[in-house]
Order: sequence, then structure tokens, then C-alpha cells
Amino acid sequence: MLLLKDIKRILTDMFRTELVRKKVDSLALLDEKGGEDFFERLPQQILKAVSDKAALFFGYEPRVFSSLNLMTDYSYAAFLHGRKLTFLTSGSTGTPKPCIHTLNMIEEEANGLASDFKGVKRVVSLVPANHMYGFSFTVTLPHALNVPVLALPALPTQPWSEILQEGDLIVGFPLFWNYWVRLEIPFPKGVHAMSSTAPCKKEIIDALYKLGASQFTEIYGASETGAIARRHHSTEAFELFPFWDLSFTDEQPQIKRKSQNAWLTLPDEVEATQGRLLIPLKRSDACVQVAGVNVFPKRVETVLSAHPAVKACRVRLMRPEEGERLKAFIVLNDGYSPEHLGIIRTYLGQRLTVHELPRSFTFGNELPVSSMEKDADW
Repeated sequence: MLLLKDIKRILTDMFRTELVRKKVDSLALLDEKGGEDFFERLPQQILKAVSDKAALFFGYEPRVFSSLNLMTDYSYAAFLHGRKLTFLTSGSTGTPKPCIHTLNMIEEEANGLASDFKGVKRVVSLVPANHMYGFSFTVTLPHALNVPVLALPALPTQPWSEILQEGDLIVGFPLFWNYWVRLEIPFPKGVHAMSSTAPCKKEIIDALYKLGASQFTEIYGASETGAIARRHHSTEAFELFPFWDLSFTDEQPQIKRKSQNAWLTLPDEVEATQGRLLIPLKRSDACVQVAGVNVFPKRVETVLSAHPAVKACRVRLMRPEEGERLKAFIVLNDGYSPEHLGIIRTYLGQRLTVHELPRSFTFGNELPVSSMEKDADW
């Protein structure tokens, strides 16, 4: 199912992801003209971090390699031996959880997904292949369909009319499609669009169809499970992929792969409608989406509360009209004033990822609460 070139792409995407997380210019370091030389230009902490993640992902003892080719060969051999991959819930900013997917699970999912995309002639990937979503739809799905993959940076400002062709499936994510709609980019005839990692807003889905998308597919899934269900329109419920069974024996519906015996609790609270249809309601792990990445506001609160200037705080997602990032409300300790915000920002910048950093800060004498003494918005 996987080829050596797939392993190399997964590893390269691991480096891109880590470089972005560390706010390093990935385009400069991973320039195609640089070839294998980019290993010599990598900061050692990034090389070590990716080496450790690759060892877990492919199943071998951590070690540092001198080139991408050596790392690729070793990782491929480990995969062929262990016949499994371990994904981390790396989109979430809590403690990452390992999620093991065996080769049998990978092949079952790829063949099950392929039945939904028989008209696709090429996959255009805008997502990292080391992410469960990217792996399923830009690595294994193309193998099951026997079609090529074109991997591009997720930049809406590209000559799409020249790049895209009939039968393409663009694998993107909500924030990318949001910019696509803002720029009003028309779709060439016969091009399909896809999104996952977060709910895609109704207005975005509807706008993509108006711009000429032949079909839009929104994927519901998780690192623990892979792809669970899909829908094509904003008014539809999500329909389970054919390789899943659904159980209504408990209050919260459970799913099970047809090839396995273990039942799994869904990662979100859902409403089960008729047949095999689901409507996700809200996450069950207190996580929110920031630019397509899962973030835990409680973790951000914990870090912010540890600063000596902060007496109490609350962190939450902005309202739609405010933006798509986190915001923070702070009650300061005696001796501090809002003028110390710069110091607080620097402190947070050293401890949080880009997606975790609150975009706006509000100060007050006490935390906002409702008339029922529950946390309130501000």
C-alpha cells in the first residue's frame, strides 16, 4: 500500500510541520533546490524532535540520521516489518495520544473511501501527509484509486486555472476554503473540493458550490479512528463510511470497524438520525478549533495563570464577529496594570504555540459571570 516515495513525503511534511510550529521559515529550509542539504541547515532541536516523532510513527528506536534518504530507507524498513503506523493527536495541544493503525486498518479504510471517489483522476494535496486526514486522503486514497498526487503549499493565491484540471480532488481545510471564498476563485469544470479537521461553515460550503465546485465533501473523523463519515451539502447529516458499524445500545452512539470487535465511543457528542446518519453537536474533550488546529483553552489558562501578574483568567474562542482566534480575560494582581501586557505576551509566546496564543486581552477587577454565577462571555 505504501511506497518509498510516500515515506519520504510523510517525513518531509513532519519537518515542515515542526518548522512552522517553531516559527522557522520552512520554505527557505526545504527548498527543492537544496535537496538533501536541508539536513545540514536544520536547527538541531528540530532534527531531534522530528527524528523522535518519526521513530514513534514508523515504529523503531529513536535515532538521528544524516540525510533524508537514510531516514526514509530506515523508516520504510520499519514499516514493512511492523506493518503499522502510530499517529499522534498532534493537532491537539494537550498531551498527544498515540493512535495505532495497522496495515489491515489502513487498507480497509483506503478501499472503503475509494468507493466514494471513483470519478477522481488526481488528488491535489494541501495538507500534511503525517496528519491522519492527510494520510488517508492524499496517501492511501490515491493508491486505492490508482491516481497521481500533486502536493502544493496551502496558498490560495496560485494560478489555479492553470494548475487544476477536470477530475481533480483538492484536499483542503476550513481556513484555506475561507480564503478561497474571500478571493472568489472560480473552480475549473469538474473539480471536486474536500475539507476536514473542523466543521466547515454553511456559508463557506454554499459559496464553494456557487464558485463552481463540482462536488464538495466534508469529512468527519479523528486521529483515533481515521475517517468516520462524510457529507456533501451544508444541510445534510454525515453518513458513515461503509467500513463502519453503528450501535445505538448506549446513550452515546458507538462505532466499530467491520473487521474488528472493539466498539469505540465517538470523539464528539452526536445526534444519531435515521439509518447511518450522524450530526456532530460538540466536542467531548473541551477542545476548540483555531485555524483548523485543535486547541484546549484550559491549557492556555493554566499557562497564563502561572504568570505572577495574573490573579485569575479565562480563555475562550472569539465570537464569529470578533475573529477566529482565542481571547483572554485577566484579573491582575496588586502592583500590575494593563501596561504589563507586553511582558505577559512575551511570556506566553515562549510557552504556547501560534494557535494557542490569545489574539486579544481584556482586563477587569473580576471574572465575567452571568446572573446564574456561571462563566460569561465578554
